[in-house]
Amino acid sequence: MNNKGQTTIYFSLIISVLFLFTLTALEVGRIHMSAVKIEPCVHSMQSSIMADYNEVLFERYHLLFMDTTYGTGSDGILEEKAIDYLETSLNGERGSTIYQYEVEELALGDKETILTDDMKLLKQQVKEYMESVGGLDFFKRWIENRMDNQEGITDAYTETDTVAVVKENQEEVGDNGLTEKEKETIREEYKDPRETLKEALQFGVLEFVAPGNDISKEVVTIEHAPSKRYSKIKEEERSNRFDDIDNLKKIMKHASSENIEDLIKGNADFAGYVMNHFSNTVHKKEDCVMACEVEYILKGEESDYENVEAVIEELTWWRMPMNYAYLLTDTGKKAEALTIATAISIVTGTEPFVEVIKYLLLGCWAYGESIQEMKVLLEGEKIPYIKTAQTWYTDLESLAPIKTVEKSNNGLSYEDCLTFLLLTKTGNALDAGYARMLDVIQLNLNRTYKTLRISDCVGRFKLQGKISFNPLFQKGVGVYDYYFEKEIRFQKDAEK
Repeated sequence: MNNKGQTTIYFSLIISVLFLFTLTALEVGRIHMSAVKIEPCVHSMQSSIMADYNEVLFERYHLLFMDTTYGTGSDGILEEKAIDYLETSLNGERGSTIYQYEVEELALGDKETILTDDMKLLKQQVKEYMESVGGLDFFKRWIENRMDNQEGITDAYTETDTVAVVKENQEEVGDNGLTEKEKETIREEYKDPRETLKEALQFGVLEFVAPGNDISKEVVTIEHAPSKRYSKIKEEERSNRFDDIDNLKKIMKHASSENIEDLIKGNADFAGYVMNHFSNTVHKKEDCVMACEVEYILKGEESDYENVEAVIEELTWWRMPMNYAYLLTDTGKKAEALTIATAISIVTGTEPFVEVIKYLLLGCWAYGESIQEMKVLLEGEKIPYIKTAQTWYTDLESLAPIKTVEKSNNGLSYEDCLTFLLLTKTGNALDAGYARMLDVIQLNLNRTYKTLRISDCVGRFKLQGKISFNPLFQKGVGVYDYYFEKEIRFQKDAEK
């Protein structure tokens, strides 16, 4: 009997151990299977979140970002959405008695927004887009045509500098003995073109170039504009009075020192992207809050009218050195300028400075010609890359066209000229241009997504969390916790 009792106890212990071992094996298997189930659910959640990229932003602007705040300004919505997705995927709609999962922790971290690191991700996507459409080839003609102009501009600067040096060694004559009546006779016969220019521009250059235009003067307010972080670049002050040879020399020196080839290589992606996606006053796109988007990106003023006027002023000064360089090669036009300069010097008693006055009048003439070119551009026509006697529009005294401008398929269009201005953006000015580009994008997206802030759009972030599942026997053991970290990004690593 005693042996039978020992045997019973022995087998009971063996069975208990085997039973515990079996239960332990089952629990270990359950833990492993839970991890196996959690991993694809987390991956699926990651894919689901990525699918929430802003479709309008991608379809219209070819940019892949998502608003992690869903228009609320808080990442809490995304976190709640991720938690709901995981718990529903893991537990099912009815739940389970064997497997019960709970997302105890979930947080969004390491965000890189569209503005992070001076808009690094935005610039990378712009670059990738332009590479896909052959952006660099788009600008090859800029190098060729600008290089053709550059030598003439440099020569013009050198010639003007020589005249400025001569001026320093001259002294004014003062009264030359002419009566007021004689002076008035000369004034009537030879009107100073600089006075003509002043009268023409008294209401602003845009009003002269495009009188009666329908460009909106309405102020456009942009809430939470990314460009507010960038101070406005002070525009270079240039006088169109043409009464100072040193100022004219300064203008020509600046134009002769531009390295357009380097600018094209550095800014081609930005310029090409802007011209491909945004509206301008000559070629307007539909569904735009601002009609003159490119002009806003360039200038950042509050209305279309102010932006177009600022662009026209800059383009006039851009073209003026080229036209001035041509005038210095045309002996007939130089002789015409000398005649009027002589008359002016006689009236003002500045005969020793007649050469200086001649060059100032040529500068004024070049500026007046440039203004007439702006009229041509805003009418949707093209202007020649380099001027010739056949393509010169104006006479000196009136600064008005003396011939009908023939339409041409060759040359520079208004959009070509906008492209050049975009190409010349560097440093802070370039970053400000990218930021104003985002201003425009936000304005247009707000027509669909009323509360969206472009600054909340994210290109890369991480989701980190902890998922717990129920133990069958006891609590407080770490093996029932699953930790995860998933990176969500919409592009490859940015170049460093």
